[in-house]
Amino acid sequence: MPLLDKNFSFFKKEPNAGKEQAFKVISFLAAVSFLCAIAGIYIGFIKTPKIQTVYYLAKTEHDFQKDSLINPQPPSRKKTDWSKQQEIEDIHLIQQLEKEQSEFEHTAEAFREIVQNTTEASDTAAHPVLPENKDLQKLQQEKDRIDQKKLAEIEALHQEQLSIEKQKLPETAKPSEKTDTSETPEKKPVEKLKKENKNDSKNVVAVTEPAQRLAPISDQKNELPLPNLIQTDLMASLPDFSLIKKSNTPNAIPLHIIDPLPELQTDSRYGKLPVESKGRTPFSAYSKPVELPPTGPFVALLFSGLGKRDNVTQAAITALPETASLSFSPYAEKLRTYIADARKTGHETLLDLPMQQGIFPETDPGPLGLVSGLPEQENRKRFHKVLGQNVAFIGLTAAANENFSYSGSQMKPFFDEISQRGMIYVDGTDNPRMPLFKNALRPDIHIASEFHRAAIRARLEQARKIALKKGSAFVRIEAVPIALLTTVEWIKSFAPTEQQPVPEISFVPLSYYVSAKKEKK
Repeated sequence: MPLLDKNFSFFKKEPNAGKEQAFKVISFLAAVSFLCAIAGIYIGFIKTPKIQTVYYLAKTEHDFQKDSLINPQPPSRKKTDWSKQQEIEDIHLIQQLEKEQSEFEHTAEAFREIVQNTTEASDTAAHPVLPENKDLQKLQQEKDRIDQKKLAEIEALHQEQLSIEKQKLPETAKPSEKTDTSETPEKKPVEKLKKENKNDSKNVVAVTEPAQRLAPISDQKNELPLPNLIQTDLMASLPDFSLIKKSNTPNAIPLHIIDPLPELQTDSRYGKLPVESKGRTPFSAYSKPVELPPTGPFVALLFSGLGKRDNVTQAAITALPETASLSFSPYAEKLRTYIADARKTGHETLLDLPMQQGIFPETDPGPLGLVSGLPEQENRKRFHKVLGQNVAFIGLTAAANENFSYSGSQMKPFFDEISQRGMIYVDGTDNPRMPLFKNALRPDIHIASEFHRAAIRARLEQARKIALKKGSAFVRIEAVPIALLTTVEWIKSFAPTEQQPVPEISFVPLSYYVSAKKEKK
């Protein structure tokens, strides 16, 4: 056999030898890489020194431990010492009270100095130093003499006024004969009053409760008496609704017509509007008839603004006499119920007409109010919504102190429509200088402010004087509690008695006042 044979296995190349060799090389390299990675992880994470963290805690935080952030532990549950906390609060309160007391003492000391300075100044004024010049001294003495004379005249007038008032008082309210009349209670010094209080109990009553008399009356409408802040008068001026029973008024005669008549209404998109039909008007149909006309002076009363407050409305319906006329706000939620109740107790009814008061929109009369500057179509729509309340009423009452009607051109269409529908229009002021439409009804007295007993009585007394002078008077009153109660008391003062079986004045519905005024013209 030859030495170099081509078929010899040493020189023979197998087809998969290259692939196997490449696989072995790749496997070796992968193993080396894996070992290197393990070595790197070991050196980088295990053999690296530990990182030390230092925390610096504040000295004020005593509750923390130095290693509490490194080795956290559950929070300690310490019980709150409420007694200690209350003691701390008491200490703060005491300190605050002491501070306020010191401030109060400082203020009181300042007031003492002011009073002392004022007293010294008044003493100096009471005993003026005369000038050195003799001529000036004479002038000063003459001036003092004239001043003393004036003071004496004023004192004499004051004594005369007191004597007149004492004559008007009842016998039980007059002071006893032992009382010294040379000095009035107002002029007596304080020390003398204290002695009288200790010695004579009757004089105490005479000084502290000087009879039950009305407040002084002023002839000028703009000069009303101020409220008396003496304790007894102040307490008496507070309204007491317990005096008014909210049950139905006894012996009340209801009106013939409670709900509106269909023949005096016409349909519209804003409700059923009142109209005149066959010579019959809402004024003539819904008015309160007067069977016995008064033979002497009479007064018509109109309460407006009702329906806003239930207690005042119920009190007006039940407490006022049947002759009082009532005007209700169209914004009242129970308008139809209120008007039906009022007519069942004998009161004739009207509706308030919301109108602009002052500058709009600072004073907004609401979505039914007539406002200057709005288109006439918008105002007419609001006007018809007021008329379309489907209630029985004889006329409309303007808002108190309104200024919408001052422009005659914008108010005239509405006033003409009120007249054409057969109703009356009541003005919102008693000021004779304000403009007024012909045939509009203006009150002689309108009580719309100064709501305290003295002022209300003064205005009612003015109405009495007007009625006695002219034969009749018309009073409009805004419905507030004190005005209602004061008026009820004033009406009761004219009840017939044995000494005076015929009252000085009588009261009539507003419709009778209007009819009498037309007949007089």
